Amino acid sequence: MPTYSVNEAIESLEWLAGKDITVRGLLSFQFENVSLSHVPLADQAPGYASSIWLSVGSGSLSFDERICERLHGKVVLVEGTLQGPAPNLGGCGHFSLWPAEFVARTLERATTDN
Repeated sequence: MPTYSVNEAIESLEWLAGKDITVRGLLSFQFENVSLSHVPLADQAPGYASSIWLSVGSGSLSFDERICERLHGKVVLVEGTLQGPAPNLGGCGHFSLWPAEFVARTLERATTDN
């Protein structure tokens, strides 16, 4: 499965939407901000433009809060499906602030090799 940076995934959203990919980014696991941000930080666009909202979809699945709290602020690899915003919202996540959403299946800390 190909691995993309957050900025690459957002820039390629039109043709990556609905596809299973891996995204490498900085995890934020906070109230009203569960997202991946682009690394390195020097290449981030202002605001939320270099971030992707993270979710696990609907149903009974959820994030393991203890693991995500431990990984908050760390670079992670997330496998899942990239999605664009609903046409009537113009964005994803809390208050539709993020340009894309990533429905995660797996999340692990990145190593220097990946």
